[in-house]
Amino acid sequence: MPKGKTNQPIRHTAATVINTGQFICFTVLLVLVAVAVYLSPLTVAKIAVATILVFFAVFVGLLKMGLWYASTRYRYPDYEIPPESDPTLPHYLALVPMYREPDMVEPMVRGMAALRYPKKKLIVQLLVESRDRDPATRNAIDAVALPDFVSVVEVPDIKPYGKQRALNYGAHRAITEAHDLPRKERAGRLCVIYDAEDRPEPDQLLKAVGMFRAYDVIDSKVVCLQAQLEFSNQTSTWVSRLMWVEYLVHFGWVLPGMARLGLIPPLGGTSNHFRLTFLARVSIGVEQQPPGVRWAGIWDMFNVTEDADLAGALALHGFKIAMLDSVTKEVATTRVNTLIGQKSRWLKGYIQTGLIFTRTPIRMMSQMGPVRWFVYVMFLLGTPLSVLLSALSWVLTFVYFATRSQAIEQLFPALLLYLGVLLLVFGNFALFLQHVAAATKSEGFGTVKYMLLVISGIWPMLTVLSLAKACYELANPKLRHFWDKTEHGHDLHTLDEVAGLRRVAGSASVSAAIIPRDAREPARKPESA
Repeated sequence: MPKGKTNQPIRHTAATVINTGQFICFTVLLVLVAVAVYLSPLTVAKIAVATILVFFAVFVGLLKMGLWYASTRYRYPDYEIPPESDPTLPHYLALVPMYREPDMVEPMVRGMAALRYPKKKLIVQLLVESRDRDPATRNAIDAVALPDFVSVVEVPDIKPYGKQRALNYGAHRAITEAHDLPRKERAGRLCVIYDAEDRPEPDQLLKAVGMFRAYDVIDSKVVCLQAQLEFSNQTSTWVSRLMWVEYLVHFGWVLPGMARLGLIPPLGGTSNHFRLTFLARVSIGVEQQPPGVRWAGIWDMFNVTEDADLAGALALHGFKIAMLDSVTKEVATTRVNTLIGQKSRWLKGYIQTGLIFTRTPIRMMSQMGPVRWFVYVMFLLGTPLSVLLSALSWVLTFVYFATRSQAIEQLFPALLLYLGVLLLVFGNFALFLQHVAAATKSEGFGTVKYMLLVISGIWPMLTVLSLAKACYELANPKLRHFWDKTEHGHDLHTLDEVAGLRRVAGSASVSAAIIPRDAREPARKPESA
């Protein structure tokens, strides 16, 4: 923690949406607005319009376009990729949550076996649910003879369910077991999060070790590296094409731009590489955990974007996040209904996390830095807010051109009218250009024509539906912490083709991972509570 600060960082959870202080502030604000509307409704409406326009100018013009420019100035540190034979390589823990993913078991094991890292120092934990909750996945695992470096950890059946619960239990076990290791070896352990459908580059772990070693010299506060995520099935459907471009923008420009400016990049849900000992320092206390949990949690079990929340927690403790010079391939959803569920989870989690980091704003600003805190919160809350305000702006525009309403004209004095038109035309064009540039930069020329779905309003309309679903779930106590699972299992062939696993399928390490268990050895008993 920086010098001069004696107050210890406090992590809040998303167990409740807002606390008492926030409720009082929101109530007072609503009362003041209601009184102002009663006294002078037109003045309040003009102020509201001006505020919305200023918000868009800051959020789109300064933040998004500024991050785009800053990303072009991002540079990886000079680092060397250590050889696989390096005896000083640290132990590496890979946590892989798996729920309702029987088709992903064999591909995942092949992907982990293809990693270039000494297997005696690699520990892959498949974090699975109890057999009663997910028998198909457990049966698929039991049907495969797992290599020695892969183990099965059964996560206790405790609510709320979700990926973060599995990660907490896996990390808890790993940290507890590491107590028997020598201090130096325990301090150097690394940890990475992978989803079941992930295919990291074979040398990704070695690259992470090399970059962490470089940061040991130039900036020891860097305790997390975020790899870039890309989709391997970008041409499957129009949905996967647009998701592919969104990922290119987010992981190729937004996160590197934030890292370049010294801000807080909200982590993606996978391919985060950590120094394991530092994760334990940002844990949420046992007293804030759900009933039945007897261990501290690194990831907030009540938050459905536990990754973005963890980024803020690291910043609270003075740690930094940098980008990793490596790519992990995933498969994008190809269906609209799954897309809405996935986006609604992200938006709901952004709202949860944004509200968490505004509960004690003065304290958090002092610990994170005012600018870093402001941009972090603005990105989290501004993302869903921009979706809502953009939809309202388009509705207002269409209504005006359809009715030529005098009431709407009164809301836009000359200055606001010019600013509104400028943002409407050039703001949307800038975002459209950003998506086109992302597609063409990554040789996705065939995807450029699909960007018309963005500017035509079809893609934004799906995002609005996702936001509506997210708000409904937040308002419903039974769905507040519901993890909308994104099903995988489609386009699996694209992952093998991209990762080159078919070319190495004859190697001993890979072929041994996919031999049916009954042809080799008895099933090993899974590790559990």
